[in-house]
Amino acid sequence: MTEPAITIPPLPAHRRPTEASLLLTAVVAAALLAAAIVNVVAATGFPGNAPVEQVYSFGLTVDLAFAGIFLLVRVIRHRARPRAAVRPEHAGVLSIVAVILAVVSLLGWSLLGGLSWLFGSIAGDRLRYMEGTGGLFFVGAAWCLAFIFGTIGYRKGGGRANVVLTVVSLGVAFLVLVPAVTAGVVYGLGLSD
Repeated sequence: MTEPAITIPPLPAHRRPTEASLLLTAVVAAALLAAAIVNVVAATGFPGNAPVEQVYSFGLTVDLAFAGIFLLVRVIRHRARPRAAVRPEHAGVLSIVAVILAVVSLLGWSLLGGLSWLFGSIAGDRLRYMEGTGGLFFVGAAWCLAFIFGTIGYRKGGGRANVVLTVVSLGVAFLVLVPAVTAGVVYGLGLSD
């Protein structure tokens, strides 16, 4: 009696990261590093008797710099030594987690003062730096990881759902970035409290 032959399914096709995914990673890294630099320059205008504001600014700068440097290193490493990447046809776990973390950072920023800062700026009120950045300071790790996971999730490839999740996660994370850096610049120029 002979044993039945065991068939081994073929390995999934491997592809190198596309130029588009490397470009996206480089652009996100550059934007985060530029925002970190703007935040540092804005912090030089903070009053000396504002230690909490300086701590918040430092925390946001660390988040931005960490995510930017991490993504930049990934681009450099892939340029020097490209690796194959599996391209699933469904949304990747990293892209899903990135959306969740981006929503957490948006909610944290909104509920812990961001919305009052935003509506105050629209109404022409005198703004407070702590309202514009306080919530983001407390959910900074989620915000930082939303940038990283969103970009890496896109790099892993995937179908249309994966691309949509990447765009949503990065869009929400950048949506929170703009008022946070703006709050720092406005406070550094002495136009807010």
